[in-house]
Amino acid sequence: MPKRLMIVLCVAALAVAACHSSSSTTPTPSFTPGSPSPDPSITAAHVLVTINGLPKPKIPVQESTPKSTSSPRPGTPFETLSTNHNGKVKFTGLKPAKTYCWVAILPTGKSFECADWEIWQTTLISLGT
Repeated sequence: MPKRLMIVLCVAALAVAACHSSSSTTPTPSFTPGSPSPDPSITAAHVLVTINGLPKPKIPVQESTPKSTSSPRPGTPFETLSTNHNGKVKFTGLKPAKTYCWVAILPTGKSFECADWEIWQTTLISLGT
């Protein structure tokens, strides 16, 4: 009887161990969530324009607000600036809580992105090919 009890306990221990080793764990996020509200001190967005992966100077970039909040597409441009020798342009005077759109007028078409404050306040807007 003690031998059987020992075998039953070993089988039970193996079953419990098997259950614990196959349980899934919750992955930790690989990013840190942004601030819950826009930073009022950040009023500029930086845009990079590339063609075939290389920064392109002297490319006009138009800035607008979206036509519609339900489907962000560029609206009527209210400012156009050209990229510098590094393919970058800086748009200033932005309102922190607003969504903006940028359209690069490329030699072979257009490239655009609309972004809310969580994007334009924290990352470089990349346009082009």
